[in-house]
Amino acid sequence: MSKFRTYISCVFFFFLAVIVFFSSCSTRKNTFTRRVYHNLTAHYNVYWNGMDNMRQGLKEFQSTAKDNYSLVLPVFYTGDKTGIAKISQYADIGIKKASKTIQKHSMPFNGKEYNRWIDDAYMLIGKSYYYKQDYPMARRTFEFVIKTYNNNPIKYEAMLWQALANMQLGDFNRAEPMLDMVQNMIRQGKAPEKNEEMLALCYANFYILQKNYAPAIEFLDRAIELGPSRTMKTRCLFILGQIHQKTGQFEEASRYYQMVVKRNASFEMEFNSKINLAICYVAKSGNRDYIVKKLKRMLKDDKNKEYRDQVYFALASVALKDADTTAAIDYLKKSVATSKQNNYQKAISALELADILFSHKNYKLSQAYYDSTLQFLPKEFPNYKEISKKTATLTDLVTYLQLIDREDSLQKLASLTENQRYGVIDGIITKLIAEEIKKQKAEQERQENLTLFGQSKGQSPGGPGGSPTGSATGAWYFYNPSATSNGFSNFARKWGHRKLEDNWFLSNKIIVAELPETQEDTSSLVLAGGDTTKVKKVLPKSKNPRERAFYLQDIPFTLAQLKVSNDTIIQAYYNLGFVYVEGLNDYKHAIDAFQTLNSRFPGNKFTVASYYELYILYKALENQPKSDTFKNVILTRYPETDFAKLLVNPNYYKEVQSKRKEVNNLYEDTYKAFTNQQYYMVINNTDVALAKYPGDTALIPRFEYLKALSIGKIEVVDSLVAGMQRIMTKYPKSPVRPLAQKVLDYLKNQRNSKGEPIVTDSTALPEPTSKLYTFNPNSIHFFILIADNNRVDVNALKVKISDFNSKYHGLEPLQVNSLLLDGPQEMITVNNFDNDEKAMDYFISIQNNPYIFTKLENTGGYSDFVISADNYPIFYRSKDIKQYLRFFEKYYPVKK
Repeated sequence: MSKFRTYISCVFFFFLAVIVFFSSCSTRKNTFTRRVYHNLTAHYNVYWNGMDNMRQGLKEFQSTAKDNYSLVLPVFYTGDKTGIAKISQYADIGIKKASKTIQKHSMPFNGKEYNRWIDDAYMLIGKSYYYKQDYPMARRTFEFVIKTYNNNPIKYEAMLWQALANMQLGDFNRAEPMLDMVQNMIRQGKAPEKNEEMLALCYANFYILQKNYAPAIEFLDRAIELGPSRTMKTRCLFILGQIHQKTGQFEEASRYYQMVVKRNASFEMEFNSKINLAICYVAKSGNRDYIVKKLKRMLKDDKNKEYRDQVYFALASVALKDADTTAAIDYLKKSVATSKQNNYQKAISALELADILFSHKNYKLSQAYYDSTLQFLPKEFPNYKEISKKTATLTDLVTYLQLIDREDSLQKLASLTENQRYGVIDGIITKLIAEEIKKQKAEQERQENLTLFGQSKGQSPGGPGGSPTGSATGAWYFYNPSATSNGFSNFARKWGHRKLEDNWFLSNKIIVAELPETQEDTSSLVLAGGDTTKVKKVLPKSKNPRERAFYLQDIPFTLAQLKVSNDTIIQAYYNLGFVYVEGLNDYKHAIDAFQTLNSRFPGNKFTVASYYELYILYKALENQPKSDTFKNVILTRYPETDFAKLLVNPNYYKEVQSKRKEVNNLYEDTYKAFTNQQYYMVINNTDVALAKYPGDTALIPRFEYLKALSIGKIEVVDSLVAGMQRIMTKYPKSPVRPLAQKVLDYLKNQRNSKGEPIVTDSTALPEPTSKLYTFNPNSIHFFILIADNNRVDVNALKVKISDFNSKYHGLEPLQVNSLLLDGPQEMITVNNFDNDEKAMDYFISIQNNPYIFTKLENTGGYSDFVISADNYPIFYRSKDIKQYLRFFEKYYPVKK
């Protein structure tokens, strides 16, 4: 019986303990047992798990951190996209755990929180958002902590973290007051002193992120004094070295770098400290040989294989300080060539090399390295826009130089005898075949190494030739960002930047068009020695670079082809001169370009313009005798040109523009007068225009046309007929001539019984061009060709135009598109041209190409013109070709 009572008592007390235990789980009552339970559970169960998970994530994140040592390091590393993906999973777990702590264990009573781990949970949420780079959410969370726990010392920690979040958002104006407030509270003893270390680090980070390095030194020194972790102290020492190096205090910088090397830092930080020690070398210090020897030893160490680009850059820096430019160029070339993973270093090395070559006026090679720089240089880099602009200028320069070299080479081949020509071409083919055999052998060796060793010789398993999938892990190629990035780079290196379209791999799309395999040319052939003869020569089309015909097809054998080639050279020399002047301020090379143009092609279409430029250039170089020579040539030989008038009257162009504006306004008024039936005013305005602006060939015919119509309204029909006939005779090439002809055709048999003239419909008027279209010469322009798709194979025509662009404008990024305009009329567009001059050069060039227009002329008509991007949508809406052609003929005269 006693045993039974004992058993009953145990059961009773067990259930009593269970009831007490579960009743303490509730957060609705503020009791001692409940507070103890929820504090213990919140700390050691949920919150501790979240913090431990976050610590693990940070440790993994920092182990894979990749700082950009080419820049001054920030105090706090926030990572790139790859690192963020890794830490985000840990941060998300931290947020969930902290949220669970708050939801299940918070005990707020009468405005007071009785669970001392709830504020820490909110801080964990804010830090988790910060580490996963969700800075707006982090900022809001820390702001909540500051407001909610205003009387809790944790608010000062939250203020520092909120300042960090603002820094990452670039909101420095909100970050600084927070830091200042914490600093004042620490000085007054109101904030815990343990926050001072974090405050100093935050201040240093604040100034470094704004690239205001000098004020950061004080706070970095203070943080080191306060004894941060070993890793943070080493990082601060390295940053101090970088700042002193950047401000030219090389001896002080070297002292800090030596301290980093002695502290057993990470491999990358120690390596970069050694590199920077070499860069900080001062020529007067006398330790050059030791530094160079040490750097070259680093090159031989396999551990440094992927960092050789930085070593070569350091060697180049030493060479530059020794004024050994030749050695510096050699080292920089090696730095660019060996840079495989560090794109930033590749960009910096290429930029340094490009600047040196540019200063020595080696424009061709400097353009290549500037171009490489832009491929890898981040857009936020200082002076990025200036570098981009310089690269574009040099690209134009190299384009024109290549055009001249190409056309000269082709003309030289044309001047050779047939046997000599074949000898040169066979040499090119032999060299091509030899290079292909060399590449085949290298590929065969690579495949053999791949079979034997599982990877190419000298390559890592994850590199090219490693895994067939492009990944060391065997994952599909397109799931590996590194592999796809390398693939894109290799593609761009081989094929360039190609438009996604059919036959993208063909630069000369004529080879896929349904065109005859040969073309006949019965023009005059240019024979060796300069003789010409009329022969029928069949030029075979070839797409195989191993065949002679492939090279012969571009050689200018005929006089017509030679003229096109010479015109290309002339235009290139003229443009070259302006690139030297306007883009590079290199007056001497500009003078050479203009003088070569005139010596090689006397009497070319740019003769007067180039003489004027030479006059200006010699004047700028203070060579007055030479400047006066070209001035006198222009005034004596070309007195009627605008350049001569400008030399006599510096305000000539301003006066011309003013007169043009006046005559346009007068024509607008005249046109309105006619539509308002004010015929006498029309006649009077026309007489004024004839007296004041007789040389305006565009508008004077229009004035006379309006005058003739007005006279027809006032007088007998015979006067109208006489006026129209006079316009037909006086202005045979004016756009008003067909309008006058229409009036005459209409009036031929249209008379009433009294012989009175029929009232002319004002719809036959030439509308003021300014009413619909506007002329902007500096706007983007397109070339337009409109043809009937029932009579013309538009696709074949597009291929012909693409072939023409590849052959004569291969270095210009031109695009060929087509669009249905109206009914059977299809519009082919070639774009983009920077301004009207470039568009008109293309217009003239393509019009002289029989390959495109010979068949078109037999189809019954087509229209081609140039149009600005502003006027294009207006034209497409109106679809009135004749109306636009009137505007085109006025504002885009073809220069003879």
